[in-house]
Amino acid sequence: MTEVTKPTDPDGLILEAWAQGYMVGSIIIMIFITLCNVRRGVLLHKLILLELVFGTFHGTFIFNHAPVYGWYLSITAVFLNISWSLHNVVAWMKTRPFMGRKTSIFYIVTVCLVQPYWILEIYANFTYFNNINDIFLKTRVFEALFRDPWWIYTTCCLVYNIRTRYNFGVFEILYLSPRLAVMLVAMVLSIIFLIIDICAVTDAFKSVLPVGINPFWKLSFVFKLLTDSVILDDFKTALDKLSRYNITQAERRGKDDNWHSSRNMHNTTDRAIERPAGGPAKNVTTVTSTKARNNSSESARWIAVTSETKVETFQMEEMGGSSSHAGSVRERQSDV
Repeated sequence: MTEVTKPTDPDGLILEAWAQGYMVGSIIIMIFITLCNVRRGVLLHKLILLELVFGTFHGTFIFNHAPVYGWYLSITAVFLNISWSLHNVVAWMKTRPFMGRKTSIFYIVTVCLVQPYWILEIYANFTYFNNINDIFLKTRVFEALFRDPWWIYTTCCLVYNIRTRYNFGVFEILYLSPRLAVMLVAMVLSIIFLIIDICAVTDAFKSVLPVGINPFWKLSFVFKLLTDSVILDDFKTALDKLSRYNITQAERRGKDDNWHSSRNMHNTTDRAIERPAGGPAKNVTTVTSTKARNNSSESARWIAVTSETKVETFQMEEMGGSSSHAGSVRERQSDV
């Protein structure tokens, strides 16, 4: 068995240090965001917070040297494995409203049944990094099989229910709820890096990566945690809120459209009454201006009141003296 030590190759050391710093920094930010949104008395929120805290410890072993290096790495790996199992429990709690009773029981029971493997993995990790035996090399390739099938099912179940139960499109979700869109993108990225991690473990990238260095599981893990922290409630509660908001907005837009249509119809009717085709409307008094001349060539103003209470003025030049003027006045008053 080759002695296992802290990475000494500069490329491997830089890559491992970057991956650990990325993981710890991202998780710390998510912890504070979760603390701002967590609600008292909600078990799901507490489990998510605990999952985040346990995930940070394994990102700090790069600072230690032998013999502390092996012990510290092995102890922090215990909390990492607990965080992985908590992630599956959280995924079950979030997806359970979409699952039938038998599917839900099968989901959580299988999560419990794989825990003996993680006990073996903890032992193998300790013996490998403390140079006792190399069982870890044989158990490591099965990590994804005992860790991620439930997460892949959760992602597929969520996408399926979004399309069938809520009938949301991808771009519609991006417009209505950017937070939900971020969660879906994080799910997809976590699965992509999971596949790359499997390829790295099976030596598909042996000629590219430094020996013993694999940052891809850390990237996948961060995106998994992001899906839990960006939306703390279960998926059904979040989607129901989004659906109610969408319905409310649609009803509001419908009311606005009806109001504008009613207003436009009312204005059209008023214009039709004011200017009917073929001549003036009934019960509307119209006044035509007449011109006449009197001896003094004086002009006078007259006021005509229509049935629409519009007031108009017109000018009339009188002719024929005062008697003619009086007769014209009587005639116009009788017309009005």
